Amino acid sequence: MCHVIVPSSGATFVTSITEGKATAQRARRHQKKQSAVGLLLIVARPSPCPPSLRYATMAEEPPSSSKWPDAAPPEGQQTILTISCGNSHIHWATHDISSSPNNNANNANEFAPSLFWRTPHINDDDMKDGTSPAMILSRMLPESIHDYIFGAAASDTSNNVTEEMAQDQSQKRAVEKLSVYVVYTNADQLTKLEKLCAAIPSNFVVLDGDDFFNEEQGRYNGMGVDRLATLTGAVYFYGHPALVFDGGTATTYSATNCEGKVLGGGIGPGIQSKLQSMSKDTDALPNISALEVKERVKETEHSGKPLPTFARSTKEAMMVDVFQEFAGKGKNVIERWIEHAYSNDDKKQPPMGTKYNEDRIVTCTGGDGDIFCELLQPCHGGVIEAQPAGNNLNYQVRPNKHLIHYGISAILNMQVLARRNKAKFDKAGESHVGKRVAKVFDVESDDGDNIFRGSVTEEIVVEENTLYRITYDDGDDEDVTAESLFDMLELYKQHGEKKKKKSPEAKPKNGKKKVGRPKKNAEGKPKEKAEGKPKENADSKPTEPKPKANQEAPKFPIKSASKKHANAAAENDKLPTAKKPKTKDDIKDMVQSDPNSFVNKRVAKDFDGECFFGKITKYDDTEPPPFWHVVYDDGDEEDFSSRDLIKSLKHYKKHGKDDKNASD
Repeated sequence: MCHVIVPSSGATFVTSITEGKATAQRARRHQKKQSAVGLLLIVARPSPCPPSLRYATMAEEPPSSSKWPDAAPPEGQQTILTISCGNSHIHWATHDISSSPNNNANNANEFAPSLFWRTPHINDDDMKDGTSPAMILSRMLPESIHDYIFGAAASDTSNNVTEEMAQDQSQKRAVEKLSVYVVYTNADQLTKLEKLCAAIPSNFVVLDGDDFFNEEQGRYNGMGVDRLATLTGAVYFYGHPALVFDGGTATTYSATNCEGKVLGGGIGPGIQSKLQSMSKDTDALPNISALEVKERVKETEHSGKPLPTFARSTKEAMMVDVFQEFAGKGKNVIERWIEHAYSNDDKKQPPMGTKYNEDRIVTCTGGDGDIFCELLQPCHGGVIEAQPAGNNLNYQVRPNKHLIHYGISAILNMQVLARRNKAKFDKAGESHVGKRVAKVFDVESDDGDNIFRGSVTEEIVVEENTLYRITYDDGDDEDVTAESLFDMLELYKQHGEKKKKKSPEAKPKNGKKKVGRPKKNAEGKPKEKAEGKPKENADSKPTEPKPKANQEAPKFPIKSASKKHANAAAENDKLPTAKKPKTKDDIKDMVQSDPNSFVNKRVAKDFDGECFFGKITKYDDTEPPPFWHVVYDDGDEEDFSSRDLIKSLKHYKKHGKDDKNASD
């Protein structure tokens, strides 16, 4: 049986669907039948996933092209399905796509979730006893989606749901295949879910971390995709900076700064994990169920009497200690977040199209998110006795159990919008000369802004391919392909013109990154850098929030790439031209007249405020552009352009007295 709740947001939440075969009778007739025209299931993954899990279809091979834009919801689709495979349950949501005449993805509400439900994990016994995957899947679905996939007639024969029913029903839809997008932290459940979805006409898409935040946006290798998805959902509602506490089997917190970059976070055992570990490892301590914890918290709310610090029962003593730990840790995390994310915020702005979280709204999600929300309130929401007042932090706490689904809807909006913009861009006959563009270069900048603006000044036809001459505002230029031009136009739409800073001081770069000539592949050509991906937007209400109808679609920064020379672009080679401040002095003349004379010279370069020394080991001009190879004292290596070399020589002249290996 399923329990249905309609929260203030207007979305429907089914709290549970009882596990077992006997649930074929459907107590789901409360819902109106929906005339869905297509269903998309999306899965997010925390780590590399086998190709078979990336796309699973009933009748076709996995697509050979890249995931986006092929995996984005096709035009004409009116319903999609998103899934989060957690450690304790599987969380589902349907998203009813806007039915406006133009199906306009500029409306961020186009993929807003409308129905949420939760089911137990897929049972091993069901997978082994001969029950068909279609039958198992049918038991996990509320009526509207069940009827969409298998047809209304299948509800009357629910003990005999078949793959043929799903195939026949798909023929009646304008978009036949069910698209499935999934975020997961439980690989075993993902494998089982993939088998169930393979029984119906479907596209099964596994999302990874880059779909939410790429490395340039602060994602570190191994960061859980569920954490990135919840962060994206929080940004969708409230903007940057964002801070999310996720209370589940494990408790996590994750944050972004004003510029939309991931700060990082923490991971620890959840409330139930702590209580169960005490019961398991100590004979004298009782087991406390999740239901007991929630009921005791509700009791404090109704009675107005918090759990006492000096508890008079064993169970309350266990609970109050765990609650105090989370409350204290949470307040400390919020204080550090405000310190790091909002410091010098007059110099930092979130990506264009993304809201600024000026109210310092902290979001709590997950199974224990409502408890966390209370503990982080002033006086801890009355759950435990208030601790002595410390710093008077100005922030708000909001609950939202479904951030993952909103995060997925945000990136879908972004991808569909990008696809539509690309279609407009590809229309023949339109000249792009005179248009403003922007591009990210991983170089040092005096004002801390490494986005360089310029204009399209010429269109060049090279062997039936069109290249576009970009002249940057600092006088540099390069030729780019149509694909790169589209990304640069999109980035300019997001960031616009360079904003004036109140202070000319340069902002430190995040991390030590050495920029130079890319390493060559087996054919002697430079390796291409991977293109990156995107981010999003917000508005809110104190409880389960619902995006505003006219809310603008969230926009994400486009990942940077290095400049290409015209001849390299024609051959699909990408050769970087480092973007540095212009230098006019005798060193420049020597670099041009006698480049080999710098071999074995010592150089210095600043990385994140720290000076690193190294030595030039060779000069290579076998193919343009020439470069000087540098080996740093810590073992790192880099190739310098002439501009890089000039700057490093000047830096060494200033800091060479600190070089411990100067005698080399």
